[in-house]
Order: sequence, then C-alpha cells, then structure tokens
Amino acid sequence: MSIELSSRIVRLENQMSAPMDNEIVILNMAKDNFIGLDDIGRFIWELLAEPYCVDELCNSLSWKFEATPRQIAADLLPFLEELKEEGLIRIEN
Repeated sequence: MSIELSSRIVRLENQMSAPMDNEIVILNMAKDNFIGLDDIGRFIWELLAEPYCVDELCNSLSWKFEATPRQIAADLLPFLEELKEEGLIRIEN
C-alpha cells in the first residue's frame, strides 16, 4: 500500500534513536543498520511519534518551512515511502 495524502502514518514503537546536533540517528533493528536524518527529517520523525495524517503533516511543514503544502508533498511522500521501506513507519487504518 503506497502512502497518499489521506494516509495516516506513525513511526513504529521501540525505535532506538539519538540526536546528534540538529540531526538524528535511528537504529533500524529490522534491517540491522543506522539511518541518519537531517534537521528536517528529524522534525518529521519527532512529529510521527503520534499518528499523523499526511496532508496535515504537509500543512504543518509548509508553515514551518515557508513552502506550499504542494511543494512539501512533492518531497515528503517519497521520504515517507523510504521510511516505510526501511520498516520505520506504518500506515494506520
């Protein structure tokens, strides 16, 4: 199932992560590797501690980063797909 603007997503519980300056490093237990996220990725990761609808996430990010929700969605959807492929987030029903 692909992630759409209407999808509700949340990060998987019990993910080990550590902040490093403005970034964050996540230990991906499912794939036994580390994932590094920049400051924007870290902001998104922290928001996803709670379930979030993707279109609401786009609106929140557009306000913070001064871009339109459409511009945000163009970058956000592929990023969320990568997190899903890594087994770090899930789509809620």
